[in-house]
Amino acid sequence: MGTKTDENGGFAMQVPNGATTLIFRYIGFLEKEVAVGSDPLTVSMQDDAQQLSEVIVTGYNTQNRREVAGSISTVQAKDFELVPIGSFDQSIQGRVPGVLIQANSGQPGAAASILIRGKGSVLGSNDPLFIMDGVEITANDFSSLNQADFESISVLKDASATAQYGSRGANGVVLITTKQGKAARTRIDYNVQYGGSTIPENRLRVMSTDQKLDFELLSGNPYEWTDAELAELRQINTDWEKVFFRTGRTANHTLSASGGTDNTTYFLSGSIFDQTGTVRNTGLKRYTGRVNVSGTAGAFNFGLNSTFGYSEYHNTSENNTSIASPLNAIRWSNPYETPYDAEGNYTQLVSGQPNALSELLENRDARQQLKGVGNVYVEYRAPFLEGLTARTSWGGDFRSNETAAYTSPDTYSGSFDVGGQGSLFRELDRYFRYTGTTSVGYGKTVSEDHTFAVTLYNEIINNTLRSFEFTGYGLGGAFDNEAGITPGNAENGFIPDVGGNGSANALLSYFADIKYSYKNRYYLDITGRRDGSSRFGADRKWANFGSVGFSWIVSDEAFMEPLKPIFNNLKYKISYGSAGNQAGIEDFQSRELYARAVYAGVGGLVQDQLANPLLQWERKSTFNTGVEFNTLGGRLGATIEYYNSITSDLFLNQQLSRTTGFTSLTANIGELQNSGVEVFLDGNLIRTKDFVWGLNLSFTYNKNKVRKLIGDQQEIISTITINRVGESINSIYVVPYAGVNPDNGNPLYIDLEGNVTEDYSPSFRRIVGSYEAPYFGGFGTSLSYKGFSADVFFSFITGHSIFNNDRANVENPNYVSDNLAAVMSTAWKQPGDQTQIPRVDYPFFRSSTSHFVEDGDFLRLRNVNLSYTLPRQWLDKIGVSNIRLFAQGQNLVTWTDFQGFDPEMARGTLNGAQYPALRTYTFGLNVGF
Repeated sequence: MGTKTDENGGFAMQVPNGATTLIFRYIGFLEKEVAVGSDPLTVSMQDDAQQLSEVIVTGYNTQNRREVAGSISTVQAKDFELVPIGSFDQSIQGRVPGVLIQANSGQPGAAASILIRGKGSVLGSNDPLFIMDGVEITANDFSSLNQADFESISVLKDASATAQYGSRGANGVVLITTKQGKAARTRIDYNVQYGGSTIPENRLRVMSTDQKLDFELLSGNPYEWTDAELAELRQINTDWEKVFFRTGRTANHTLSASGGTDNTTYFLSGSIFDQTGTVRNTGLKRYTGRVNVSGTAGAFNFGLNSTFGYSEYHNTSENNTSIASPLNAIRWSNPYETPYDAEGNYTQLVSGQPNALSELLENRDARQQLKGVGNVYVEYRAPFLEGLTARTSWGGDFRSNETAAYTSPDTYSGSFDVGGQGSLFRELDRYFRYTGTTSVGYGKTVSEDHTFAVTLYNEIINNTLRSFEFTGYGLGGAFDNEAGITPGNAENGFIPDVGGNGSANALLSYFADIKYSYKNRYYLDITGRRDGSSRFGADRKWANFGSVGFSWIVSDEAFMEPLKPIFNNLKYKISYGSAGNQAGIEDFQSRELYARAVYAGVGGLVQDQLANPLLQWERKSTFNTGVEFNTLGGRLGATIEYYNSITSDLFLNQQLSRTTGFTSLTANIGELQNSGVEVFLDGNLIRTKDFVWGLNLSFTYNKNKVRKLIGDQQEIISTITINRVGESINSIYVVPYAGVNPDNGNPLYIDLEGNVTEDYSPSFRRIVGSYEAPYFGGFGTSLSYKGFSADVFFSFITGHSIFNNDRANVENPNYVSDNLAAVMSTAWKQPGDQTQIPRVDYPFFRSSTSHFVEDGDFLRLRNVNLSYTLPRQWLDKIGVSNIRLFAQGQNLVTWTDFQGFDPEMARGTLNGAQYPALRTYTFGLNVGF
């Protein structure tokens, strides 16, 4: 039997004789049992933050969590909205099981790498699909979005959850739901933060002046210093980190207003974010605005969600081995030289390499972006048939980038331009994607035990890109823009380079979702989708995807009554399905393409790409199962899941006969597997009127394995990595290093039989690790007492390796003209020396050895937040609803053995020129009216 309360909470029901207990349930509260009595009942229910009945975003709709069969994790706004980072993705690192987020760069506004349940593609993209209020957005544009506008971020991980997105959801889906107004009086909130950023500890030590000069003398005094010159140089010891790095500044202002009536609600916001990088001449300025409006008129619901952003991004080159890169000069510049001479001019370095400070300060690399994302929707609830609804939503993602790169004629880089007089590069690109989704649904409760809902969808997505670029030469005068370009002609050679590009792709989809529940504790979810993509061959445009998921509220069964004190809620779920991947290949990859060519002054066309009509989706099939439960009286919630996914029809380059004129063709061949376990714990273990203590933990184990390659081929080798059947993707494949022979100072290696030898051969190569991290996650705790609160959160990654080419560059004795690693001072000098560094006159330096392979493990104190909220009785006197003071730190401490600034990198190889993660401190104020 059952009944519902009225709008005031009142209820009445007739119970049979012998009934002894009433059970009360409500979303967001703990279930409560009350004895039946003759007197009227007044029942109070206790909040349950971990209740399985939480409403969550599941894609094209929302669901009660107890019904969801798929794997979905949600991060609420309080965990990321005020984190002072230019790209919001970094603020949720370690908070979502199964999701590995790594910041490839510390440059303000740089997007992180997001990987959901391992890499499922070799050549294709492994980036998830990003959806904001129903509109697809691009990760590279996150720097123009304000994360304080987000209400929550949900991550869809398995096939049951992502099947609605078909060919777009193979790598998982990240759903961003923005804040909406509530039917109440207008509320105004103002948030402000100020702070600074510093660089982390550098664990790759380079030589001091004395060490470097002594090493040069050991190496034969290549610069032929005299004793007098040596004495003078030893008085100089330049810290090049201080030359290039600085204390960055952060300022963040956000003003929002929300409110409305029963029929119309609104949310408005505006923000200014200004963050200078720790490297001079880098930073991000961002200005955003948002308007969200929703309303009801009779049988119609309608709404508008929109955001507009403008950002200015100044960056420097990184992850390279260029001698002109400022971030390499930190390592390579000799400590006995200075950036300026006595007259204040840039010095000419004795090595002949460029003074990279001039490259940093005189050249400019900037991007200005205009960003707009919005959608409008209308929903109709049929008054003539309860449960029948129709909805259409149309949205767009617009981006316009203007990129400018000024190369001064007075710099090393400028000397390589036409005429050696510098250049100005400018590019303008315009990108627009629109998404239209229309659905018709019908849901009905057939009886007290049976409920079903069926929804049919049609969706169209269209992407267009246009760009134009030019490079002008012969800069002169006082101008660093177009006015400084020398007009080009055939005589002076300053003819500008021009170029442009255009591309388009589209996706047409039809899909259906069927949901059924029995007794409000057995739930079945079936999804089917058919997608047609313009990227694939004429006979392979269309593909079918789908999933089936089942969830069971075990705790509602009678046999669970004795265990209710342990499992307050317990759900079991299982699902299987498929999704596709079309990202990472070009829009016209399947087509025969031609390019313009000039021969003997005559223009014509040459074939640029072979047709490939058989090219089709990569397909990922995923099995997922797990349990969700609450315990300790609802104070602790847990989720444990196991998954196994296989990607088939991998995008790989198939070698072709040389008679075709082409070396390879992208084809669908190979298989890749990811399997693993996820654990998530979250709850308030102690909760009283004045004190709350909470804990949370996210842990993931992912095993990646190559199952099949091209034909009978068992491995594909690429420089120092290998993809071998039975091994992890991106395994590191180098010669094992065994140290130095103490008798003669020669390097030692290990051959295939395990013998130590001085002979080196590439045939000795073996797998010594993988770039892919099998273990990762995060954990934290929170304390609050009256108005005081403290939150601490850590993230970790372990079990993978990094090839440190940055270290190889400064351990190469052939580069003695520049600075070297401090460890080079321990090079072998005489028989009996025990060291890892060979003698300096050994004729060969080989970097492709395990000597430069390091553990990428780290534990990072990701975020600390301390705050105090003023008592309400104080605020009422001044007419303010809320005042909160807070201080927070980001990336404060990192525990690692990696030799460098930062072990956090998705690419697995540190080539050089690393921009380390920002260690940021801010102080802020939140005021609500």
